[in-house]
Amino acid sequence: MSDVIAILPAVTLLGVGLLCILAARAVKTSPIVAFIAAGLIIGPYGFGIVEQSRTTELLAQLGVVFLLFEIGLGFSSKTLRESGRDLVVLGPLQMLICGAGFAMAARVFGLDWPLAILVGLGAGISATAVVSATMTERGIVTCPLGKSSTALLVFQDIAGIFLLVFAVSLDTGEGSLAAALGLAGAKAAAAAIAAVIIGRFAARPALRLLARTNSPEVFTAAALFLVLATAAATGALGLSLTLGAFLAGVIVAETPFKTVVKTEAKPFGALLLGFFFIAVGMALDWRIMLAEAPLILAALAALVVGKTVLTGVAALVSGWSRPGATQLAFLTAQGSEFGLVLLALPAVSGALGAQTAAILVAASAVSLAVTPYWTALGMKLARKLAASRAKPSALKPIGEGDRPILVFAMNASGRLALDGLRRFNIPYVAIDSDADRFMAAVSDGYDVTFGDPSDVRLMKAVGVVKARALALAETRYEVSKEVTPYVHETYPDMARIVVVDDEADQERHAALNMIGVINRAKPDGLDFAIALLRFSHIAEDQIAGWIREVNEAYEPERLPGMNAAA
Repeated sequence: MSDVIAILPAVTLLGVGLLCILAARAVKTSPIVAFIAAGLIIGPYGFGIVEQSRTTELLAQLGVVFLLFEIGLGFSSKTLRESGRDLVVLGPLQMLICGAGFAMAARVFGLDWPLAILVGLGAGISATAVVSATMTERGIVTCPLGKSSTALLVFQDIAGIFLLVFAVSLDTGEGSLAAALGLAGAKAAAAAIAAVIIGRFAARPALRLLARTNSPEVFTAAALFLVLATAAATGALGLSLTLGAFLAGVIVAETPFKTVVKTEAKPFGALLLGFFFIAVGMALDWRIMLAEAPLILAALAALVVGKTVLTGVAALVSGWSRPGATQLAFLTAQGSEFGLVLLALPAVSGALGAQTAAILVAASAVSLAVTPYWTALGMKLARKLAASRAKPSALKPIGEGDRPILVFAMNASGRLALDGLRRFNIPYVAIDSDADRFMAAVSDGYDVTFGDPSDVRLMKAVGVVKARALALAETRYEVSKEVTPYVHETYPDMARIVVVDDEADQERHAALNMIGVINRAKPDGLDFAIALLRFSHIAEDQIAGWIREVNEAYEPERLPGMNAAA
């Protein structure tokens, strides 16, 4: 019976986790909210089905460990190169402005400066899992808004690592705020240096040796060993387990085996992270939450509205347009996994008090649930702001020396085509005559001109004579047939590439000297984008690398069922 009692909490959590995922899908909310609610029900303040024990604490801690490992996998020198301005300007600005705003508010409510700074910066971090899932559902992962949001999340995750180390430093109760910040910075710097050294001289050769076995089971074992061993090593050195897990992810991120290790580790991380959120719910007292419902709602409003305003300011200062800044701010306005991790730390929850900690945890959890609706509101506001740009006066003539590709129609094919052209710095001019599509594209960060490519005056205004090609992401055969004689006479060297429905449509357009592209690959529009990149003479290996990036961006997110959140 002792063996049964020992594994019973794990069995119960597994069953509850499965039910949470199914329930979240049914009601179309984030599984994180379902996990927390389930923990509240089965925990010691609910029906007492599962008692808090060393087993539940260990499972919860391992969930955070794997979360940090996956974040580390997304942090590499390539990430730094491609994120550019968003990672070095938008990310720091957002954390600084949000952290300062929330820290001052916390100070007004009586928290001392170290704790106020910790809570303020923690509130500035967004939920990576929820935001990523929302972007995937809306199909904006690879658009400018999606790229910038991803870069912002990466920076926030790195800042979250620093905050966890800072919180552990405060837990020792030794030294001043400056000393704690200095110690946290020193540990983070040591981790970065160790990651570079170990990754170059140990991890890469070891993983290359394992790859020769051609055995998936070997990589599964290697992924688990690397995460747990590195976490244990940093823990033994007096650092946090989570810092070690992040270090392990950074080590693997610099090797060619990143994708296979990520694939093998993902199921374990998703499962264990669910256990963590259940454990967060188990620590909540529903009686306090019921008694403090008005304060929870007030904290929720302060978090979501305040973060929307502060993030919007940061986006505008960093150069975003008003529609794009609005949508970015609404998308990332919720609490985060990191915030819940910080609030669950004994040093933080003890300093805040059980009542205040419960209020903040509840507000953060509810903010995850309202993310889809808040994001939809932001999208509507962004489109209204973009509507003012839906006029030909917003034209941007082509500069001297540019040979752009003119892309018409901001549907899925047109958007992905622009993503590919932007990725390889190929000049383009984007045009759309559909007001709804135009406003949605501008809100998502694309630079688009409102107009119709069949309008000869418009085409002359943007300098079509200098264009290399006209790429039509929307099939309009009758218009193409009508303007073909004029195009042949006026722009004899300009290629025309068009999306077509089938082989018969392809032949009809071929008779007009147009290159027809049938979209068969996923995501929708990938074939059209590839055709434009090949036309632009991008090397096949570079195109293949970009295709892998696109497919990886659209793969299912961290938590099972998370896409239901949107």
